[in-house]
Amino acid sequence: AKVMGDNLGCPDMVQGARELEELGCDMVIHHIGYDERRGIAAAGHRMPNPLDQLREVVDAVSIPVQAVGGLSLEQAIACPSYGAPLVVIGAPLAIDADSFSRGAGNVEEVLRKICEAVHGFGDVKVKNER
Repeated sequence: AKVMGDNLGCPDMVQGARELEELGCDMVIHHIGYDERRGIAAAGHRMPNPLDQLREVVDAVSIPVQAVGGLSLEQAIACPSYGAPLVVIGAPLAIDADSFSRGAGNVEEVLRKICEAVHGFGDVKVKNER
């Protein structure tokens, strides 16, 4: 079995990732949660994105990192270029982030696009938004 530790809600996401590794986790989930994203946006601030600190989290630990939380299709596909080899498909890709109904289209189509782009044989253009 492998243990995944989630830095959701850590006041310092990078330090939270380090602590998860020190505790013995096999993987860090760098996670900006739905409630956190919506609360920050509702307060009039730019909605946070896992890519904002993904490189710093990856550099802080020696275990695999995956990013999750409000990623666009292009951002999810870009995760490996940040050093995070695992791509999570959640809201808003597979389901709508607000209604929790079908989101970005057919889940199979979304997964196919991501797999093709990540494995280098798709036509999805990825731009590094950092």
